[in-house]
Amino acid sequence: MHDIDLKKISKLLSEKTGESVELTSIEKAGSGFHSDGFKISSKDGKTFFLKRVKSLEGGFEFPERRISSLLVSDSMARRANQSPRPIGVILMKDEHAQIAHDISDDHTIYHVQEFETASSSYLDMLDGRHKKKSLDEEDAHELAAVIEFISGVHAIRHPSADEKIKKAVYNDGIRAVIVHPELTFTLLHDFPHDYPHLPLKDQERIIGLMWANTHDWKDRADRLTALHGDFWGANIFFKHDGSLFAIDYSRIPWGDPGIDVGWWLSQYLWRYHKTGNPYFKELGEEFLRRYIAKTGDTEIRKAVTLSIGFLGIVNIYPKFHPDGIEKALGDNFLGAIYQTLENKEFVWEKAK
Repeated sequence: MHDIDLKKISKLLSEKTGESVELTSIEKAGSGFHSDGFKISSKDGKTFFLKRVKSLEGGFEFPERRISSLLVSDSMARRANQSPRPIGVILMKDEHAQIAHDISDDHTIYHVQEFETASSSYLDMLDGRHKKKSLDEEDAHELAAVIEFISGVHAIRHPSADEKIKKAVYNDGIRAVIVHPELTFTLLHDFPHDYPHLPLKDQERIIGLMWANTHDWKDRADRLTALHGDFWGANIFFKHDGSLFAIDYSRIPWGDPGIDVGWWLSQYLWRYHKTGNPYFKELGEEFLRRYIAKTGDTEIRKAVTLSIGFLGIVNIYPKFHPDGIEKALGDNFLGAIYQTLENKEFVWEKAK
């Protein structure tokens, strides 16, 4: 049995092809891990192939990924320029149905959101505080606002009631830190083989530790939440009235809140090692204390291991340091990253 509305698809095919199409029958034409295929036939003998992505452990539990996968498939068929020709990607909801616009290499693609010009990024604010000695009311206000924002994001739960789906979404999120095309492997490919900090011979170690920590958290659907996905100071802005807004939700829509919190902590960890100023360690510890108090997440200090390895790579990324990194700074910072991954809990420094 199937739940495919042939009348709606008939209407869309007629509009798209400029010919009258009246679909009258459908039959299964194959099934794989990623998708099901159907052969649909019209009253006048025309036939079409319909592909529908499944919601399984392949990372297609949320619609944005399914649309992306099918748009890629459609573009590949167009590029081959052979018959039978591709027609497009269908989006259906309730009484509404449409064929998504064709996408090719000629398109320039944007995302747009609102912004407040009378504001300052938290990253710029941190960079102006390298000599600050201790936390004050200004820090307390900022941390309270940040915690209020990110805890609100993490309070959003996945809409599915299916435990299998939720586990699959969670596992996809924690794997994404390593395999997403903007993250770990892509950055490591830019490291020269003889780079003094994390050369090729040492990369196996950090990837292995990251993967081991991912296994430790596998199937923790009880921790599945919405994420910001690129949660650091460059994407958090304070308006002049002291309120906060965020930009650039990216990469990982669902996963463990430790992914976001690890992202956030890394900016304090790097500055703590770069400056030697305990102020940044105090900031990080106060952030953790407030986050735990707000959310009740007593596992968060362990869960940040899911992203801290990647953030270690980011902070020593060669393109961010064209003049190089002092050996002691790189060794001590990476030592803290390794210690965190090995201890399976966030620490500020490697063991003496």
